[in-house]
Amino acid sequence: MLRSINTDGIWAYSDHLPAVAEHNRVSLGEGQSPLVKSVRIGQELGLPNLYFKLESLNPTGSYKDRISAMAVSLAKEHGSKGCVGTTSGNAGGSIAAYAARAGVKYHVYVQENIVASKLEPMIVHQADIIRVKDFGFEPEVGNRVFRKVLENAEQHNWELAITAYAFAPLAMEAVKTIAYEVAERLTADAVFIPVGGGGLLTGIYKGYADLVQETAMKQLPKLIACQSTGCANVANAWKQGLTEPAAGASTAKISGIQVPNPPDGAQALQALRASGGFAEAVPDEDTWYWQEQLAVKEGIFCEPAGAIALASAVQALKAGRIAADEQIVCLVSGAGYKDADRMSAIVKKAAEVPLKTVDEL
Repeated sequence: MLRSINTDGIWAYSDHLPAVAEHNRVSLGEGQSPLVKSVRIGQELGLPNLYFKLESLNPTGSYKDRISAMAVSLAKEHGSKGCVGTTSGNAGGSIAAYAARAGVKYHVYVQENIVASKLEPMIVHQADIIRVKDFGFEPEVGNRVFRKVLENAEQHNWELAITAYAFAPLAMEAVKTIAYEVAERLTADAVFIPVGGGGLLTGIYKGYADLVQETAMKQLPKLIACQSTGCANVANAWKQGLTEPAAGASTAKISGIQVPNPPDGAQALQALRASGGFAEAVPDEDTWYWQEQLAVKEGIFCEPAGAIALASAVQALKAGRIAADEQIVCLVSGAGYKDADRMSAIVKKAAEVPLKTVDEL
């Protein structure tokens, strides 16, 4: 156990996080998300020890709240005049909320195809938003956006709030707390992690590395990178034995993991090797199917990116890459309301809800 103080949230592990004075710490109650055992899907799959880490229950509905708490706290600690970053959706809504709480202005460049349900919270929190054409599809556009963010951060004394180790390594250290929390409850054999930019997997690896170094834990669990076949730069690199993400544009329809130039891709690949893990790329249709199954059979309504870990675990089980008796954790990264378009697609397939008078009941 790496708890520093008896408190809730990420600050319970403050001794293993970047130094922030207590009066500068910004929190909305993030962290300590539930780790729940599967009640139906695991049994049906022949995985009796299948667990879900419900990062979807963080204050703004995703694991990004951990990073946002740290990023905005660091902005206050450093005396920054604002925060600046990029987003495919969840990071933007999260940082906008924490920046609003801290009274810090947030400037953000968003992907062209961002879903309305992820854009609108940023507007509500009065972030300064610019939508960029082809951002999220073309790697070179992404590279140019990142360069612009770096220029603005230096020119205006804004804190970098990009959820990637390549740009904001101190803020990303908050991701380690996911590993700490899981380890307090369970000795996992394998952890399935959605991968867009690669920072989530990298942070969880760093958290487990701390535990191996400082506690009685003897080895890391296998970490598995979970990607869409339409944006599988890390998974393809893994299969080809590369140390850098493979080139290629994104055709994925899964919001939140459409990152054709993953800034932490190389670190994620290194984490896979160090943990004895691997990568899975699954069709978007599989992810959508398991999103619905999680809702119907487990009561867990997550966005598609939050279901890709389970879709990948099913694929890995069928291929023999995990064993039936292993303790498996799937990270549910975001809540279902995050992607209203997908929610509408599910609803349209269902029977119309009947309207009756009280006498017809």
